[in-house]
Amino acid sequence: MPTDVAVNVAEELLVAATACEIRAERLISVDWPISARVVVIYNPSASGSEDVARAYRTARGLPETALCGVESADTTTLPGDALPDFVSDVFYCVDQVGPQVQLIVPVYGVPYKVADRVVDIADPTRLVTVSLDALLVFGRDATTVTEAVYNPLYRDGDSVTGAYPKAVPFGQQREVRGAGLYLVTRLDGADSAGAMDLIERTVEAEALARAGLLDGVVYVDGRYGDTTPDEAASFGSYEWGEWNMWGTRRVFEALGAWPVVWDGNEAEFGAAPAPLTCPDALFYAGWYSYYNYNDAFTWAPGAVGGHLDSCSACDLRSGTWSAEALKRGITATFGAVNEPYVAGMPEYDQLFYALTQGATFAEAAYQSTVVGGWMMVFVGDPLYQPFDRPTP
Repeated sequence: MPTDVAVNVAEELLVAATACEIRAERLISVDWPISARVVVIYNPSASGSEDVARAYRTARGLPETALCGVESADTTTLPGDALPDFVSDVFYCVDQVGPQVQLIVPVYGVPYKVADRVVDIADPTRLVTVSLDALLVFGRDATTVTEAVYNPLYRDGDSVTGAYPKAVPFGQQREVRGAGLYLVTRLDGADSAGAMDLIERTVEAEALARAGLLDGVVYVDGRYGDTTPDEAASFGSYEWGEWNMWGTRRVFEALGAWPVVWDGNEAEFGAAPAPLTCPDALFYAGWYSYYNYNDAFTWAPGAVGGHLDSCSACDLRSGTWSAEALKRGITATFGAVNEPYVAGMPEYDQLFYALTQGATFAEAAYQSTVVGGWMMVFVGDPLYQPFDRPTP
């Protein structure tokens, strides 16, 4: 198949053949398999990194060409002046696979932060450390991002009214927004074994999802009581963060598939007077405790959750909410590598709504995040899809 065909979405091609002066024509639909749309980034300098990449290659049936080794001395933070070479190496690999690549999957050992490239939203005289993955979304233009920008993949929703856009396949967005954009989520954790466990959990979860057997409880942790905030709450305010939690509650209550446990106490799950334990947690949204994880959750297979705090993923190895949830068995999570401000976090309700509409984890992640090139890191298989897409 020509490499410039079906770069973003399936296309129809006219196939013709002539023999003995007889010509036959037929329109056929062509597309690339998802295995041809993925590039996996590992760090040859980090012990176990390639092992994780190969485990994912096996789990998803990817070709050998999908694996891309990019050296980095630091496995946490990439120096800002090293970003151009890093991006060049990544997209050399992308070019070898072809223009149909849409997903970039860094694994354990690949830095997840980059320093000294992007100015602080609150203080443009100061450079701050941001998410490397959030920059890679912009492809080759990652090196030109010097300030947080509007995320071109965000789809406008409203937590107050509960009006959310239908999730769309990423290829359709690329048709409109440009082929230079990518979805970037990573397979990471405390160590390489933890990252490989994450791959195995996803395989198990998808088998359950396809059989309609995902089961558990939805936990939503607000802060300001059992009445909704002021409807005039401004975007990025604390009230807006609370609306995200109310929205998440409404999404799952409307779905009606699992019990929903709501807590409006300022105390978080795991601290009185909030519930002290959260067994069989399948979906979770809540806030706020800086750089802290209350060990209250027993994560069900396929669990997705995120905690709104300013350092929820500052360290993916230990201590932060995301790191500790990964250690304890969550299947997909997300958090901030540095102070994101409320505006820099995903719209939690919209992320979960997109999942229920059949979006993959990566599609839901970026279609629900307003600010691009900033602080968010999404940890989980980008192809994880807990719900089927509606039949057209």
